Amino acid sequence: MDTTTKTTQKVHHGFLAVQFSEINLPGVYITQRGDMFRVPSEALAEGRSPVLAWENREGGLVSRVCEDPYTPISKCRQLAADADLPVNF
Repeated sequence: MDTTTKTTQKVHHGFLAVQFSEINLPGVYITQRGDMFRVPSEALAEGRSPVLAWENREGGLVSRVCEDPYTPISKCRQLAADADLPVNF
């Protein structure tokens, strides 16, 4: 086990919740304000530059509602709403 990596993962409403800067799995992520990010596996490939940088006052906690980053937006809305996450997309 690598002890140099400091990732804070928790479960929020049944979904994986991590800091935005610690996203390491592809999928659809919802912020605490209800914004949605699609993170394809290509964006996480080693040697790639970060595709997104996200700054906010509330903190960077995001919840992954789906493993497939190409899930239709209507399904993402439904998954977020079912988990009582805000929907702002």
